[in-house]
Amino acid sequence: MITYTIKVTDMGGLTSRSCAELVEEANHHSCDVRLKRESGESCDLKSILNVFALVAIEPITPGSSLTIECEGEDEEEAVKGFDKLCHEYTF
Repeated sequence: MITYTIKVTDMGGLTSRSCAELVEEANHHSCDVRLKRESGESCDLKSILNVFALVAIEPITPGSSLTIECEGEDEEEAVKGFDKLCHEYTF
């Protein structure tokens, strides 16, 4: 398993558009991908409904950290994809 941490900097926090960008990237890979909050709750990052449910528990605000956990045969490629996405898109 490889992890990647995202620091939320967007003044709107983690928006529905941001969630959609993360889910789209996760679905480009065959490995299991999970999104984990600082509090420990996590969800399958390949499901937009699961991500929305995770965000609904409590809004993810600027300054929050999120961890993406990738596990499977293309986990390294997945982490590289999330890294590229985070450099192109503000979360």
